[in-house]
Amino acid sequence: MTAAAHSGNSDFYRQLHDALGNTHALEQRECLCLTDAEIRGELYRCSSASAPLVIFFPGLGTYVELYAALLASLADQGFNVLGIDPPGHGYSAGVAGVYQPEDIQHITSQVLDLLEDEFTGPKVCFGHSVGSMLALAVAEHDARIQAVVCQTLLVTEIPPDWWHFLGWQWTWSTALWLPDWPVPLQSVLDFRQLISGHPAAELLQHDPLLVMAYPLRTLAGLFQHKAGIMKKPCPFKMVVIQGETDSVLSLSYAYRIAEMADQHIEMIIVPDQGHMLPLQSPLKLTGIVADWLRKAL
Repeated sequence: MTAAAHSGNSDFYRQLHDALGNTHALEQRECLCLTDAEIRGELYRCSSASAPLVIFFPGLGTYVELYAALLASLADQGFNVLGIDPPGHGYSAGVAGVYQPEDIQHITSQVLDLLEDEFTGPKVCFGHSVGSMLALAVAEHDARIQAVVCQTLLVTEIPPDWWHFLGWQWTWSTALWLPDWPVPLQSVLDFRQLISGHPAAELLQHDPLLVMAYPLRTLAGLFQHKAGIMKKPCPFKMVVIQGETDSVLSLSYAYRIAEMADQHIEMIIVPDQGHMLPLQSPLKLTGIVADWLRKAL
């Protein structure tokens, strides 16, 4: 693990991060090259190496740097926080949009091996949107994870509706023949529409680091991945933090997962918040996550 060059230094990124409220937060981070495959991590330290280490996974299309206000404020609450850009996202090496959940499991276990002597506290996985799927997949793979925080959650055992089910079927079957066929992110999740009205919305329209198309093989891998908690309980504690007005994954869908899972899942509903809670109200989310972790760990 080595230091990596800081990023976001151009006039464009200075404007973007000012609009996101990230400017001061970015001053706290350490940029790291985590593996030989040049996977990028951004570390926010608190005052104690024995405090919990929270590993964060960004949502589909995005990258860790955009979540700086959230991650830095969580460190201010007494947690060490490491955000990981998946391969082909943000500042990590790789082909844009190409990874599998198993890649994230392997990378995160490697990172825990590297960091476990330095950070001795409990280990936590935290994700937003598809990042929550990855956080859960890592926790089911690595027994060192003691808690999982999901800001919304999708499990493929329970399609949100028939359109999702049919779309997944098409994705799986077509990926067998055309694995590299690019699918526009907008057909899966319209990130830019979801962030409309935010002071940074217009700038995000022009951010070249956003992944705006995914090959079918990536989407097939995500939508075929099964959550172990649907069949048996796991030893870690788990919470789903759900925006009340989420238009992507509804409140009723979150309750269906909690009811059907064999795992005990705590539910925290955030009034008047939608799918992009980590970018639109990062300090609110920080308070919720920090309070829950203090009780859970």
